[in-house]
Amino acid sequence: MSARVKAAAVFASLAMVVAMSTRADARDPSSVSLTASSKNVTFGEAITFAATVEPPAAGQPVSILDAGGTELASGTTGQDGTFQAAVEPRANLVAHASSLGVDSTSVDVGVRPILSLTSGPVRLFDGVTVRGTFRPIRPGLAVTIELQHRGDVVATKHPAMDERGRFHTTFRVPEAGSYRARAVLDAPDLLPGRAATQPSVTPMPDLAIGARGVYVGLLERHLVALHYHLAGVDDVFDFRTADAVMAFRKVQGMARTQDVDAAVWRALGSPRSFLPHSDADGFHVEVDQTRQVLATVQDGQVVAIIHVSTGKPSTPTRDGSFHVFSKLAGFSSEHLYYPSFFDGERAIHGWTDVPNYAASHGCVRVPYWIATWIFRFDPIGTPVLVYH
Repeated sequence: MSARVKAAAVFASLAMVVAMSTRADARDPSSVSLTASSKNVTFGEAITFAATVEPPAAGQPVSILDAGGTELASGTTGQDGTFQAAVEPRANLVAHASSLGVDSTSVDVGVRPILSLTSGPVRLFDGVTVRGTFRPIRPGLAVTIELQHRGDVVATKHPAMDERGRFHTTFRVPEAGSYRARAVLDAPDLLPGRAATQPSVTPMPDLAIGARGVYVGLLERHLVALHYHLAGVDDVFDFRTADAVMAFRKVQGMARTQDVDAAVWRALGSPRSFLPHSDADGFHVEVDQTRQVLATVQDGQVVAIIHVSTGKPSTPTRDGSFHVFSKLAGFSSEHLYYPSFFDGERAIHGWTDVPNYAASHGCVRVPYWIATWIFRFDPIGTPVLVYH
């Protein structure tokens, strides 16, 4: 073999050794590191992981794994010794990179859920329905929903999410003001979810005889709930609604009119109660001459409050404890409608004109439409308590 051939063979052997040594070094990184493009990510968005091997080498196999060992992404390093992959996590994630048996330290990534919240119309004494969605879906998980009034929590409910990630609940709106709903969901595998609706102020429309619509219905039902007598609850503001409003205004110490304004709406939300003078067992009638209202009372509890007009100063209704001793179905000779006599010629009876002040000749006038109703509930012997 010539010297030239021998030299070439030696050079080739040396080159092979160097190459094998280089490949061995490339497959044996001294360390692996992992970084994430963000510490937190919103559900449905991707995060980019970057794994780097040291010393830098191309073609190194790299896997990105979660805490349980599930592979999230894999590939090989580029010339700079790095590998990048986009991952869309569905829950909070603890990830690490691994290359040829060498692992990186872990990287924590939090997933922000998508929580949306809407509410229906916010109307006094009505139900406001709050609806929302949550992603990722966690069927059966309870959502905490608060109803806030002027910043204070006035009610809390915990509806469960359905299989489509939806939830809803309904709150009653108890008084006038600004409301908003706030939802909180703390899933164990996600960052806290928070959402709130925009503040909404309860409308307080002016109402009077002839008005119609949802607000009339809400007004009437609430008056009945407060024990103001009203027949024919509907969405029409008629003379019966007006009489109930008059009775309410009297008890609240407000101007004695039959219309509704913002002040009445506010008073309806935090009303003064009519407290009976007697808590005796059984049924009795009370006539408050100062406020010009009559109340029917059962076992100490107010049943109905009615707008009345008692005797004017020249022909007063006497204060005292009486009882019904005579009744007449229909008109008396003095045109008293369905009278229930309790003190001589003084009676509780229907009359065409029931003003907002004491105007009768000593009787207790009630609106015509109420006369037959009360006549059924005050049989002979019914106690009648009259006072100022």
